[in-house]
Amino acid sequence: LNTLGALWVMFIVLDICYAPCHHILHLPSIYPLIHKHHHRQHFPTRGYLDAGNEHPIEHLVGVLCTWASVLTAVYLVHAHALVLFFFFNIHAALAMLNHSPYDVEFLGYSVGNHEMHHRKFTANYAQYSMLYDHVMGTFAP
Repeated sequence: LNTLGALWVMFIVLDICYAPCHHILHLPSIYPLIHKHHHRQHFPTRGYLDAGNEHPIEHLVGVLCTWASVLTAVYLVHAHALVLFFFFNIHAALAMLNHSPYDVEFLGYSVGNHEMHHRKFTANYAQYSMLYDHVMGTFAP
């Protein structure tokens, strides 16, 4: 449970935390001030250059959500330190894939979901599981 289960917990908690925050960044009163910069690319292809192209406040939100997911896994399922290392690396790799031209799909994850978010700003706020978007009615295939 402290290995694959911990990874699963971290990615689910990350999406549960990040998706509503990301949705808030798209509110008309906030979007032009913080998140619009990131959406200059309607079809991101440069990997981390596009993923990391964000406002400092947006970056802080992402870091806080990431640490919330790590702390949850550490205290809930006693995640092993090596699993935390793998989580940070997988999370970084998926952020790059989400902003790449590659069509990768596995275990319910799809680069196409985030690509659709860059094309249609009112859909697909989650990064990995899309659970939030299915519940909120904002999922677009």
